Amino acid sequence: MSEQHPPGGMPPSPPQWMAMAPAPPGPRGRNGFAVASLILGILGICGFSLVLGLIFGIVALVQIGKSGQAGRGMAIAGIVLSVLWVGALTVGVIVLVKKTELLATTPTIVALQPGECYNTPAAYGLDATKVSCAEPHDGEAFATVPLKGYVAGEYPGEETLEAQAKAGCEAQRATVFGPGYTPPVEASVGVFYPDSKAWLAGKSAAVCTFQVTSDKQFTGPLRH
Repeated sequence: MSEQHPPGGMPPSPPQWMAMAPAPPGPRGRNGFAVASLILGILGICGFSLVLGLIFGIVALVQIGKSGQAGRGMAIAGIVLSVLWVGALTVGVIVLVKKTELLATTPTIVALQPGECYNTPAAYGLDATKVSCAEPHDGEAFATVPLKGYVAGEYPGEETLEAQAKAGCEAQRATVFGPGYTPPVEASVGVFYPDSKAWLAGKSAAVCTFQVTSDKQFTGPLRH
């Protein structure tokens, strides 16, 4: 059977396919918030910049997830640096507060240096007020004795420190004043060593003093 053609004698044209439009080009370049986050993270110690570094890093990750821009690693680095700065500054503030608490009692006897004089409060203890040795006073520091612990970073205990301090102060008394020295008023050798708080804050020496034992005070510096 012969093939039939439509009027005009020409076979039908094959279907024509339209070319698909090319996809729009993807986003290029790094995300600006990611760059800013990294820079601010590096400068985090400047204060408020660490907060902005953290915020910009989070914004960058959200935008990069939607746009596909580069800079994800920079954003993550900015966030991590900001968090590390927050941790470091927090630790620094805690240490500063602890040291301030230790030195806030103007000063304690364990902070006195040889030749410095002090008055003690009515409730006798480590707290003292430093005064001029030319004024009436309750005691005078004449030496310090280094103390040793057994384990670094651990308080060795009062008995251990007291034994070291007493032996050291008695030796220093003879060295500083000479044998047979008698104070001008009734007094005895006072031995003051750091408590656990002071020890952990870095004070590792005992202070040797002459402390009055009656109502009469020293009125001038001791001879040494």
